[in-house]
Amino acid sequence: MTYWDEKMRGRWLGLKIPPFVGVSNSNKKELREACKWKVPKKGWAKLNFDGASCGNPGSAGIRCCLHEDAGRELAKMTKPIGIESNKKAEILALFEGLLLCYNRGISKLAIEGDLAIIINGLRKGFLPNWKLNAILSRALSLLKDFKKITFNHIYRECNSKADELANAGADGRFIS
Repeated sequence: MTYWDEKMRGRWLGLKIPPFVGVSNSNKKELREACKWKVPKKGWAKLNFDGASCGNPGSAGIRCCLHEDAGRELAKMTKPIGIESNKKAEILALFEGLLLCYNRGISKLAIEGDLAIIINGLRKGFLPNWKLNAILSRALSLLKDFKKITFNHIYRECNSKADELANAGADGRFIS
């Protein structure tokens, strides 16, 4: 575990450190390469979201995709969001994805994202960055209408479709 990880753990009690932290780089690479996207449980839908920023802050884009329990894509959305940071792009992608789910009447939702700080923010109900808390608050208010929800941090390798298309949004392309 790095010095930064230990400092964050001490300052943000209850922070969940992602898997593979503290694992040697050679083992970490093998574990990440073995990572695959999985369909949601029976009766559930899965939301994968991602944000990208070229320059941080820089030209940014968001992507979210929604799949049903057989793996069929129900909805997707990619769009540029202007000049933003990567964290703001991530939280905006989450919010837009939750709107997709809410508007489709999804009741059981598995949420997956590749930025651990956003997933931890969902679990704890706040982010250490106060500027992003307004967006998180709106996302949390949407979550109250779902019957069951899970939040999972995944690595980019498991979120490749959302990651690839978030970069397309950062390039200024709209895809739906």
